[in-house]
Amino acid sequence: MKFPTHDKNNPDLAGKLASDKLIFGEFSRYALYAVHTRGPSVQWFVADAESADESGLPRIIRQAESPEDAIAGLV
Repeated sequence: MKFPTHDKNNPDLAGKLASDKLIFGEFSRYALYAVHTRGPSVQWFVADAESADESGLPRIIRQAESPEDAIAGLV
């Protein structure tokens, strides 16, 4: 799997996307993407389209330091 390239972390943009989303999994169930943080590096998130949060958006099921760690066990 080829991971999306991401922008260098910018704490001024904390909470904003730092990469494009990569859709993967059976029936395009998951989305992987990087987000700017207040810390030293971006964080990688995985959202699950088959599970909604309180606001009806896809639930975040993973957060990790690397894309490899974020998707571990999902592919």
